[in-house]
Amino acid sequence: MLVAEMWASRLLGQIWVTGWADDAAGDTHDPNDVMENQVETFIHYLAGQSSAVALTILRALALVGEDWMRDLATVAARGLAGRGVPEPAWAAHSGTTELIDALSTTDMFGDVEVITLVFRRAAIDHVVVVFVDHASLAGIFKIMVGEMAASNLTTLVTTFGPAGSLSDPISLTAAQARARLDDALDRMLDHGPPEADYLPDAADRDGVAQHGVDDRGSEDDEDDEDDDPAGTWALLRARLDLLPDDALAGTGASDADMIVIGGSDVNGSDLDLVDDGADRAEAGRVVTRFLATDRAKALPDRDVARIWARMAADWALDLGRAAQHYGPLSLGYFLITEVSQHITIGDDDLALLPAVIRAWAHFTADARGLGAIAHQQWDEQLADVLDQFTSAYKEPGAVEHRATCADVIAFRLYETETSSEALFDRLYASAPALIRGQLDAARLALDPLPPPPPPAAAAAGTVYRVKVLLRGSKPPIWRRLEISSMSTLTDLHKVIQAAFDWNGDHLWVFTTDYGQFGYSSDLGDQDPDSVTLAQIATEGTTFRYLFDFGDNLDHNVIVERTLLAAAGTAYPRCVGGRQPDPALYYFDDDDEGRTDAVFDKELINARLARLQT
Repeated sequence: MLVAEMWASRLLGQIWVTGWADDAAGDTHDPNDVMENQVETFIHYLAGQSSAVALTILRALALVGEDWMRDLATVAARGLAGRGVPEPAWAAHSGTTELIDALSTTDMFGDVEVITLVFRRAAIDHVVVVFVDHASLAGIFKIMVGEMAASNLTTLVTTFGPAGSLSDPISLTAAQARARLDDALDRMLDHGPPEADYLPDAADRDGVAQHGVDDRGSEDDEDDEDDDPAGTWALLRARLDLLPDDALAGTGASDADMIVIGGSDVNGSDLDLVDDGADRAEAGRVVTRFLATDRAKALPDRDVARIWARMAADWALDLGRAAQHYGPLSLGYFLITEVSQHITIGDDDLALLPAVIRAWAHFTADARGLGAIAHQQWDEQLADVLDQFTSAYKEPGAVEHRATCADVIAFRLYETETSSEALFDRLYASAPALIRGQLDAARLALDPLPPPPPPAAAAAGTVYRVKVLLRGSKPPIWRRLEISSMSTLTDLHKVIQAAFDWNGDHLWVFTTDYGQFGYSSDLGDQDPDSVTLAQIATEGTTFRYLFDFGDNLDHNVIVERTLLAAAGTAYPRCVGGRQPDPALYYFDDDDEGRTDAVFDKELINARLARLQT
């Protein structure tokens, strides 16, 4: 059965990679939307066949991937079986899959984490080893799957790096393992297929094989297809969905061992653990501590040291990490993918940077209490990191990018960039919701938006499939909903409230290409009852929904598909999602008693049933 799962996982992986390949070629569609559309089309095609091959593929697809993919394949498979198509032999011996053990180990700096899961099914153990990349946004850069006895787990984990390079394994509960890996997998899927050339080969395949891993999915031992997360993410997704989904699970480690995992939302913007004002204050404190060190005081140019420290601290905080959370891999990623692409540095400052970066690296080791071994590791690896940065900065493609990209700033102006647009954006980002509304009204007065078009006759009888993502949620909290395209924005507000179990007792507003729609006339909002979804959005449109101007519960609403309304189906309805209903008031006693620890589609649809027509 593991062979069937691996085959199906690779099939979904190929579809996923194809979507990202189209994106690289200039296709404007979201790559994950492309994947979902292709998977849905393929399953519907198989459902129309009457062959044993089609049923075998559907049974395999029902074991891996996102929950809605598995559900769709299961329904299609039942249809074929009901028509008398013979089942594959392995399907009768599936059994229950349960987690037996979970361990986590990291490199000294927390740049790479190895999470090892052992599952048991029909008295046979198999292992899923996930290499998590905390150095960048990639999320996961390797997944290994194979049969292995649970008794070999600790021995296996010790083979993933040279002696002393990894921490002692820490046991994780099932909920803790899922909390860590959910976030990493979501980042990988949102970021695209890993391009982790800056990462070392964190696992020696021969060494692993010596300790009992039998990779049953391998067809060719001469390539790395077995480890490529593109081909194994779907199996990992299904395994994680077997585990309890507890957003408050914690990490299973002490505070000293804790790894803060950064991420980004579907539109690529950074997710912060704290608000922007707190980030700026924390970055300032770290810069002050750095400049007070003996190494920083010995540097010839204090301004270069200060600007570098501020840049590095800001970037770490933007990823959701502590400002001084750096290791050789994360520093290399920052230098090569961010600094070399988006910062113009004069020759004199470029010559001074290596000494500044060395001082910064040793400061981070001291600030995190990593000890003498960390300083030794920095001394051994910094030369290579700096050489790679110098080469990357001077590479013709990077030079051309800095010359043409609008998102580039001069190193010396990093802290003092004062264009009118930048000042407005900073004011807007830090302003309360009421002030932001007034600023929006001012923008509209200067640059009026067009009125929404009249509803098209063709919109009648159609349904929009929308994905609603709570911005800034970690791991991402989202709902996939189907709603009549003729619904008003007031109707959509009620649907979102029910989908997330919000209580509707605060102001709200939609921000669209045709302006803002809400009930705050003082802020210049237009009437949300006056327009339908079909008037302000089409397939591929993204707009915003803000609820509660105090807590700023901000959502992206993405119109994924336009569908014909199915006969006999009541709308609105929820067809997918991730994470339980979030608490509205984290310090309110009314929310402390919530028991919805997992995403519950049936519960959400029970709430939506009150709105169905």
